[in-house]
Amino acid sequence: MNLSTLIRKNSIVIAVGVILVLLIMNSMFTYRNKTVIKKSDVVMRECEEINFQCSQLVAELLHNIDLGIRGYAVTKSDTLFGPAAAAIEAIDERFDNIKRKLQAQNYDIDPLDKLRETYHGYADFVLEMKQHAKVDSIHTYSKMLKQNRGQDVFMHWSDVCLKIISFEDNLKDVARSEYESAINNNLYLQLLTLLIGLPTLGYVIHKIRNDDRERRALLQQLEENNRKYIFNPGTPLVLNDPKQVIHDSIVNLQQASAFIENISEGKYTVEWSGLDNSNKTLNETNLAGRLNNMRDQLKLLKRDEERRLWTNEGLTKFSEAVRNNQNNLTELSSEVIRFVTRYVGAQQGGLFVLRQDETSSFLELTACYAYDRKKFVERRIDIGVGLVGQTYLEGQTTMLTKLPQGYTYITSGMGETTPGCVVIVPMKYNDQIEAIIEIASLEKFENHHIAFLEKAGEFVASALQSARTTEKMQELLVTSQQQTEEIRANEEEMRQNLEELQATQEAMVRKQQEVDRIQEEENERARKLAEANRQTADLIAQKLKAAEEEIARLKSESNYR
Repeated sequence: MNLSTLIRKNSIVIAVGVILVLLIMNSMFTYRNKTVIKKSDVVMRECEEINFQCSQLVAELLHNIDLGIRGYAVTKSDTLFGPAAAAIEAIDERFDNIKRKLQAQNYDIDPLDKLRETYHGYADFVLEMKQHAKVDSIHTYSKMLKQNRGQDVFMHWSDVCLKIISFEDNLKDVARSEYESAINNNLYLQLLTLLIGLPTLGYVIHKIRNDDRERRALLQQLEENNRKYIFNPGTPLVLNDPKQVIHDSIVNLQQASAFIENISEGKYTVEWSGLDNSNKTLNETNLAGRLNNMRDQLKLLKRDEERRLWTNEGLTKFSEAVRNNQNNLTELSSEVIRFVTRYVGAQQGGLFVLRQDETSSFLELTACYAYDRKKFVERRIDIGVGLVGQTYLEGQTTMLTKLPQGYTYITSGMGETTPGCVVIVPMKYNDQIEAIIEIASLEKFENHHIAFLEKAGEFVASALQSARTTEKMQELLVTSQQQTEEIRANEEEMRQNLEELQATQEAMVRKQQEVDRIQEEENERARKLAEANRQTADLIAQKLKAAEEEIARLKSESNYR
């Protein structure tokens, strides 16, 4: 009897032996992995406990000693020194706990013993400080306090315990790695058992089909495993037709293979034939249920990826549109509301930009998309008024799915209807709200739509700030140019006035010279006239005197006679 014949005759025993070996290996490795998991968990807990106790050496012992001696120095109260006394008494207990655990881990404890001595030294130092404080030797107490021995203890603790903590973290990382490795080994072993066990069972069924009793037992086992591990249709178990049982198993495996192939090709709409709500609960843990769950998860991942790509692509196009129009506020507003409304699949939208007048701030409708006439008329909205004004105050996105009666209408050539959802998003940059966008749609907005609107709002707010700054610069430039022109005109007018003034001054100088000349001539005439009058007066005076002398002479002569 050759080897092939021996194998063929004992194929059932060999197949069963293979299954038993797999089960035994599965049990052995499961037990081993369970032991590893348990051991790793214990190691991680011990590491965390040692790290905690090391931190308590500072957080509890050193801290309580410092607080206790300071409190006692101020109040002389033993009650306030109680935490320090308790901490001093607990030093050996705490260090012994840590030492015992580190010894179990074969860690060098000499540095820890030296740290214990440091703590005891500091405890003796504190007790000495207490005695000085007790007898009111404040000078000595202050001098000892200024030595800052607690800082030396803390530095020694850092040098020792940080190394211990680092050592424990490394142990914990190793334990965690072994923990994860054990879990992965369990998974691989189960997959190996499934991949080897199912074909082996199929071979056993093929070899013992002539033995009715064994055949039925094996067929039942195959069908049960098929239902347990692959797919359970929820129908009564029927074993009258062995071929049908094998065919169903093959079909399930083929369907599983086709299902996996479709998923690998990204066809997430594939369905497991026969799986419906009536048998869904029966297939939660078998291959069909897990593949279904995997498909749903991959579908969600694909949807999230599509939404992420949709958002990134939209933000890229949107930022380009904003960048191309950021120097013109009107064009920027129109492009923003047009792009956003159409990109999110909405039917109506409006952009309200923050404005200021001499008395207050308000929101002005600078651009709209398919607004009805009534909404378009309301171009100014005061802060805090209506949903738009209230959203500005709160600074949070508002979404309405039940709109107030008459709030707005979406109109078309066939008629009008009330939107099914309205979202109002504050557009802010660096926590500064620059505008409010209101979008209305017949369908409810998804979370990624709102996230896109909020992210796009940052671009718009930044662009509005830039546009507002550019607009102010342009206004300042225009004002400066106007002022420059006015200054030039004033300079020209002043130059002409100066020339006229100079001409007038020259004419006045000439007239003054003429007046001076005439005045001199008049003065000369007056002088000559005065001289002539004086001479005439002198002559008349001489004549009168001569006449008087003559009269006197005549009177004298007359009297003489």
